[in-house]
Amino acid sequence: MTARQGGGGAPRSGRALYVAFAAVSVAFVLSTTISEYADVRIQRAAAQITGTTAPGVAHLATLRGEIRWYVLLADDVVDQGVDGIAQAPEPALAHARAAIDRAWDDYGVLAVAPEERGLAADTGRLKAELDAAIVHLERDMARLAWSDARQTLTMSVRPVTERLDEILLRLIQRHADRGAYLAQRIQRLGRESIALAVGLDGMSVLLAIFTAVMVVRVVRGYTELVERRAEELELFAGRVAHDVLGPLGAASLALDVAAREVAPGSRTERLVGSGRAGLRRARTIADALLEFARAGAQPTPGDSADVGEVVRAVVDEVDPEARLRGVAIAVELARPGAVACGAGILACVVSNLLRNAVKYVGDGAGKHVSVRARRQGASVRLEVEDDGPGLPVALGAHVFQPYVRGPSTGKPGIGLGLATVKKITEAHGGRVDVRSAPGLGCRFSVELPWAPEAGKPEGAKPAVASGDPAQEGQEGIDWHAQGP
Repeated sequence: MTARQGGGGAPRSGRALYVAFAAVSVAFVLSTTISEYADVRIQRAAAQITGTTAPGVAHLATLRGEIRWYVLLADDVVDQGVDGIAQAPEPALAHARAAIDRAWDDYGVLAVAPEERGLAADTGRLKAELDAAIVHLERDMARLAWSDARQTLTMSVRPVTERLDEILLRLIQRHADRGAYLAQRIQRLGRESIALAVGLDGMSVLLAIFTAVMVVRVVRGYTELVERRAEELELFAGRVAHDVLGPLGAASLALDVAAREVAPGSRTERLVGSGRAGLRRARTIADALLEFARAGAQPTPGDSADVGEVVRAVVDEVDPEARLRGVAIAVELARPGAVACGAGILACVVSNLLRNAVKYVGDGAGKHVSVRARRQGASVRLEVEDDGPGLPVALGAHVFQPYVRGPSTGKPGIGLGLATVKKITEAHGGRVDVRSAPGLGCRFSVELPWAPEAGKPEGAKPAVASGDPAQEGQEGIDWHAQGP
């Protein structure tokens, strides 16, 4: 519809805002990633302590104790045999030997750290030697050869158990040292994780503050831009109104002279009369815009205009152009009454909306534009609706900004019509809005404060324009319809 954004490129503050948002996102992702990585490392260290180091110490200590218990028990049995008290190995020896095997199996299922592989290999070799010495010892006991058993215990079992006990102690110490190292590592990783998290959180806070500052700057810059464009619009309206008044006066004078020279009742007289009426309306609008601009875009107190009269006059003016385009204009006036606005200013609003709808209704077979006005509480609502292609989705609320136009419309204009409507409406305490859907047309709505008609009590019935048969007998609707 009306409008194409002027100015080029995004402001620098806008680009800085994008960079700030990206930096905040990166800081957040980085903080989360580092924290997760530190947590994974802590979990791995804790898993090594609980899964390998602590069980390794427990199983090695158990194995060492079971071996010592077996040697003590075997020594006691052999002493009893030598003294002639024991006649056969006690079942307790078999249970002690089975306990050694269970402790060894429990240790064997644990993962071996690289620095412990040499000791683990020596432990396995000595365990095999101990098993062989125990088999030899128990064979001597079974033969009741107690002297041989004493010699095997002294020469074979005890030396192997002493060497194995030494290696088991070294392995236990290795596991204990590794557990202490892992515990310290967990503490260090925790401290590093907290420090990194605090640092990144602080950076995120600083970036968030910077982003907030940039948002304020962007919004402020955008607001200033809109205000400058509004000021430009006011100056432009004043200049246009001033520049147009001169040619309008000359054209009006020429038509006045021509009216005296044409034959009464002729078609030429009717055309001259229509032209004079159009010039009077144009002069009324120009005078009103000039007065509005001179007053600093503030309404004149006490102004009022009959909505029905203004709408009919504007439709009469636009209808010939609409007929040439094949557009049918329908008017529905449900006793709207008057608004607190000058007639020229209201005509400018209605004319911009109606001409905009006629211009953009499209090229389809059925081209219709509806103009509706009705009283709505303390306001009068004016609607102009078409069944054209609708507004582009990207245009949205920007359609009311100065110099904003739909892309590639191919229609003449500079993008000030709807901006003028918004400026005038809001200056008079009203509001504008638009509803549109692609392919389903759009509807522009204007609400202006209602004003009692001059010389009539509030709620009085509006007068019916003389000579307009379409109004006679109407209650809910004053006047309706024109078409091609």
